[in-house]
Amino acid sequence: MNFPVWELEMGGGVLMAVVSVLHVFIAHFAIGGGLWLVVTEAKARRDNDAGMLDFVKSHSRVFLLLTLVFGAVSGVGIWFTAALISPATITVLVRAYVWGWAMEWVFFVVEIAAALVYWYGWDRLSARAHLITGWIYFVAAFMSLVVINGIVAFMLTPGGWLENQQFWTGFFNPTYWPSLAIRTCAALALAGLFTLLSASFIKDGGLRDRLVRHNAGWVLVSVILATACGYWYRAQFPGWSDAMLGAIPVLPTVGKLLRWSSAALIVLSLWPLIFPRRWHAVSATLLLAVALGAFGAGEWAREAGRKPYTIHGYLYSTGVRVGEQEEALAADGVLAHTKWADPDAIASGDPVRIGGELYRNWCVQCHTMDGYNGLRPYLRHWDETTIAGLLPRLGSMRALMPPWYGNESETAALAAYLADVGGGSAAGRFPTDDPGAAGELAWRISCGLCHTLDGYRPLRESLAGMSRDDLEELLDTLEEYTEQMPPYTAGETEREHLLDHLEKAAGGGAESTSPAERSAR
Repeated sequence: MNFPVWELEMGGGVLMAVVSVLHVFIAHFAIGGGLWLVVTEAKARRDNDAGMLDFVKSHSRVFLLLTLVFGAVSGVGIWFTAALISPATITVLVRAYVWGWAMEWVFFVVEIAAALVYWYGWDRLSARAHLITGWIYFVAAFMSLVVINGIVAFMLTPGGWLENQQFWTGFFNPTYWPSLAIRTCAALALAGLFTLLSASFIKDGGLRDRLVRHNAGWVLVSVILATACGYWYRAQFPGWSDAMLGAIPVLPTVGKLLRWSSAALIVLSLWPLIFPRRWHAVSATLLLAVALGAFGAGEWAREAGRKPYTIHGYLYSTGVRVGEQEEALAADGVLAHTKWADPDAIASGDPVRIGGELYRNWCVQCHTMDGYNGLRPYLRHWDETTIAGLLPRLGSMRALMPPWYGNESETAALAAYLADVGGGSAAGRFPTDDPGAAGELAWRISCGLCHTLDGYRPLRESLAGMSRDDLEELLDTLEEYTEQMPPYTAGETEREHLLDHLEKAAGGGAESTSPAERSAR
């Protein structure tokens, strides 16, 4: 709304996910790995284990390069990417938590300095001074997490901040403590996982067995604790999360990925614990890949949980603030607040060109045409009338999209553009050799936008016993039920496929009754 738009073919969300998940994966290792280094060094010195001490020294070099080089560069990458994709969100976070970011940067500077001294001081500092340096590093790294966790959790569950907008109210929000617990456990697990990879290259069999068992224990205990904390985290979600979990179609798949990858981590970490001599680099890499999958799924679920907001209840993904800005858009129309539209396109009067500017300024924050959250697979089945009927009802869809505030002419222009780039017709686009698949597709591109048969906003019970005549009458009078329900305007081919699907869901031929009679019953 107030910022230029950065349009990517693959979608800004995909780029953000790649950069942020990789960075956060390494950043958590930087925290847990720091604790692993100092605890294992202390153990090696206490046991007078020269082999383990040498390993800790060599591992600290890999740790330094991975966390301070890749971690620092990718951290800067997150800021650049997020600022380009969602500048309104970054503006709010900077203004609301400028002192939080300042604290985090102080801890980050201490963390970098301590890491460098720790590495440089292996042969120059006394054992006591070296261990103290290691503890300084870990405390600074963990305090960075303490600060960042508050801001990240705030975006999902701002809690009382929405009323008083006070720093500590938003910081210690409803999911702060369970989120911190999960991330701490994840950091410890990653310390063991990365070190399992390093240990797999050791030639000394006895040392290798000790280290493999030592690290496998870190992984097993940490993943079990993280899983337990996950239930605590879920319990802190407010009531809207139940609707959210049912509304977003991708979340059940993400949830399964998270559960299965967490279970796989627990099972696979038993292998090096029981059979350390059979552990090798390939198995360590596989375990790290599973951990990355679990980590990515967890971050994906958290991000999806904010929809349709970037800061829940305060800022929509379109950059519109809940409240006054919504009212201004509803009163003035969206073009009056679209500062970065091409003036020549707007002045042309061409609905398709005007619609293209509206799409670029209001839709590309979340959508692409053919990539992630691609629109064309849906648009190719809709005509302009159907699209124009759906746009004012975006806020009611299962996908939890921000509302569309365009006036009649702006809605018509955006519909014209989307129909133009999408194909705008359902004719000939349904499989002719598979009636079941055709019916499922007709359901997905119409009713499935807002409903399911048995889950979120279920329809099966309402449809039970309806005949085909009943269902036809239902399609003809949808808009009479509620203003959130658009009229059904699809062509005859799609209509017949949808009726087949609904008739199957209803259980087939019952005595015909009118919608009014069914409502009265």
